[in-house]
Amino acid sequence: MKLLSSRAVDYAIWAALGVGLLYFMHARASGPEEGTTAAPFELSLANRDATFRLADQRGKPVVMEVFASWCGACRRATPGLAEAYREHGDKATFIGISVDDRREDAAAAKNGWGIPFDVAHDDDGGVARAYKVSRLPTVIVIGGDGVVRHVTTGGASPSEIGRWIGE
Repeated sequence: MKLLSSRAVDYAIWAALGVGLLYFMHARASGPEEGTTAAPFELSLANRDATFRLADQRGKPVVMEVFASWCGACRRATPGLAEAYREHGDKATFIGISVDDRREDAAAAKNGWGIPFDVAHDDDGGVARAYKVSRLPTVIVIGGDGVVRHVTTGGASPSEIGRWIGE
């Protein structure tokens, strides 16, 4: 009888650990759920006098990186995204979404980091909230049909992005 109760305790401990781990992983997820419709948005570009509208990109995949100029991980992810843009920019629209407080900081990051694609300024954080971004950088790949296909935090390799664009 003592062996049975010991096993029951072991199972309960393992079950609690599993549930806790699943909760922790889900609570720390950043970005929208894959397979959902991408939230529409329109933002001013930080690097030039123009506007980026997600709706205008229908029919072509969009690679969107949400970042900030003060984010070290974002800066380290930039070379990989720049390479992905050079390799796959003809097959998809690339856009950086800066959550910086000031448009000037977003433009300075674009220029200083050598970002080869446009950077939009999410001045009120509305896009970051709509896309449930809680960690930076978050890369979101949206299919030409407007459905979120892939979400990753911390950057992605150029080959991963190329594969995601081709799906």
